Amino acid sequence: MSDVSDLLDAEGVASEAGKDAPLRPGTTVTRGHGRTKTLQVRLNDDEYAAVTALAETRNVPVSTLVRSLILTSITAGGDTPAVRIERLRRELDLLSQQIA
Repeated sequence: MSDVSDLLDAEGVASEAGKDAPLRPGTTVTRGHGRTKTLQVRLNDDEYAAVTALAETRNVPVSTLVRSLILTSITAGGDTPAVRIERLRRELDLLSQQIA
């Protein structure tokens, strides 16, 4: 047990020593935002595979994709027809870029 404690202590010291080090390329910082609630959704294997595949084609994490789909559905209810058409155009542009 002391080996684990020693390792954790060493990692903590190393982490604190490098806290001002520049971030590596490709690092994404996701803390400090207003999203504090977690939603759990149960999917069957086929549904999960479909969501995962769609996220991969869009080059985003699954959680980001699902969040964007939920938020789009929430905001779409109050949209005017012109706003809906504009959103559909943007989505079609994104889709055409992905299959090109």
